[in-house]
Amino acid sequence: MHPIERLRYVARADGAGPALLVRETALALCEMEFDPQSLVLACRRIVERHPTMAQLWWLCAHVLAAPEPFVRARELALVIERDDTPAHLDDATPDNAQVLIVGWPFTTVKCLVQRGDATMLVVDSHGEGEALVERLHDADIAAELVPFECLAAAIAQCDVVLVEALAAGAASVLAVGGSRGVVETARAHGKPTWLVTGAGTRLPSVLWDGMCAALQLDTDWQAGLDVIDVARFTRVIGPSGASDDTTAALTPECPPTSELLRRSAI
Repeated sequence: MHPIERLRYVARADGAGPALLVRETALALCEMEFDPQSLVLACRRIVERHPTMAQLWWLCAHVLAAPEPFVRARELALVIERDDTPAHLDDATPDNAQVLIVGWPFTTVKCLVQRGDATMLVVDSHGEGEALVERLHDADIAAELVPFECLAAAIAQCDVVLVEALAAGAASVLAVGGSRGVVETARAHGKPTWLVTGAGTRLPSVLWDGMCAALQLDTDWQAGLDVIDVARFTRVIGPSGASDDTTAALTPECPPTSELLRRSAI
């Protein structure tokens, strides 16, 4: 398969987890080694097709800023799969906990499925939560779908609320729709509310601002996405561990490669 065709396949792969998309995108970019002039255009098209998946922005930003971009792409292909965030989340989560999550947070679910003792209370978002519960039931893993009218009661009963960032800036994060309401309800009940920021989700300001501007979140209330201040959480868990200092700025994980923000001609 020609690398451009492979990139088109990856760009259309809705529903695939970030680790798979990063690996496949990195390998596809490596196949463009004999056509480096197309690299910038290919990276722009990938982030345009997946505007909320920070891990792809992270990958493309690193590749475009590297002196040896194809060597860098190979180095990054498996970094997301080796993310230590699930291990740190595992260490922090109490035994036999009832954990409330929103949608289908890949990193969080990976951790909870591997430990096996947690019961997941899943708030639906765009149908992803319902699909997750069905998948978990097929695997005989304890999970319950939480209807909106039962949200407050479910939060009152759970041990911890986990919200996973799609992307993060210095002081705020992008999350699936419904997450902000869940966070505020959890705060009202005095529940621990943890933010999970897996590897590759923390962007420099120029890319974070560009992502938010492209999504038009300030003017489109039907976007189905929430921006939440990090300070609204009680703990932040990421690749380097867990921190209860939610006022500290999140450190970017990639260079501010502004070339990604120019729109490609399609």
